[in-house]
Amino acid sequence: MKALVVGLGSIGMRHARNLKTLGITELLGADPDATRRQRFSSELAAPAFSDLTDGLAKMPHLALICSPSAYHVHQATVCAQAGCHLFIEKPLGVALGGIDDLIQLIDTRSLYAHVGSNWKFHAAFRKMKQLLDENAIGHVTGAQVLAGQWLPDWHPWEDYRQGYSARRDLGGGIVFDGHEFDYTLWLLGPVAQAKGLTARSDALETDTDNVVCACLRLESGALATIHMDYIQRIPRRRYHISGHEGTIEWDIHDGRVMHYRFDQKTPREFATPLGDVNEMYLAQMQRVLDGIASGGAPVTPIHHAARVLDLQIQIANNG
Repeated sequence: MKALVVGLGSIGMRHARNLKTLGITELLGADPDATRRQRFSSELAAPAFSDLTDGLAKMPHLALICSPSAYHVHQATVCAQAGCHLFIEKPLGVALGGIDDLIQLIDTRSLYAHVGSNWKFHAAFRKMKQLLDENAIGHVTGAQVLAGQWLPDWHPWEDYRQGYSARRDLGGGIVFDGHEFDYTLWLLGPVAQAKGLTARSDALETDTDNVVCACLRLESGALATIHMDYIQRIPRRRYHISGHEGTIEWDIHDGRVMHYRFDQKTPREFATPLGDVNEMYLAQMQRVLDGIASGGAPVTPIHHAARVLDLQIQIANNG
């Protein structure tokens, strides 16, 4: 298989390295930045192009869209038109324009398309999903989700103010940048109603919103609150899911999922240490390669990602 990585920043390089680890020897890169192209070619001994069309001329089987969010839909469409299977980094986009056409193109050509969702390949999320699918806490009534990290710590080797997260023109902002809307829908199902508030703290120099608080009414009737931000100096990721028979809790700092039931004095405890962060990225990429080879369904299909994007746009527009 030949893979084209579109966008050779931090996440593009991670995926490229993982593809090589997983045995993909024919790699191509595309990025308008000459320094990034040089790094890609030097490290991976693979050609990199300034123009996407030149990369597609080499007829890759898989295209990985790892560019700033504002470019995802257009670049994914161009690659799908060339017959490429797709890995699109989250979010799917920042606007709904072009999404329906992209979905139709993927369906018509029977292309594999997965949207980035690396935490779904982490043991904690797999365990929470399993417990919920098993109805382990009965009917879910509510969830509280918290996720935050100090933005300058994400890529300490570069000026965070120049990264896409801090720039509206590149499609940044915590509403689109965060994972938690995707994971909440994956765990708990579709949303019937959504309201949100966003803020721009002066703790950071961004022209994007860096704090969001959303309240969701799920189609199941459950209520969920999601708080995400770029400003927490101590990284946080915490889930608390309540049902009429018990509770599921996970905190990234504890490294375990806790399952409490009303009829059991002692909770069940499942060790889910973070370990090497790259393990979940590797597992995700292996699932993509296996899905392309076997025709299996992606963990995060583009149809699901489109629903998540619709929700993100609602929240970005303050519900």
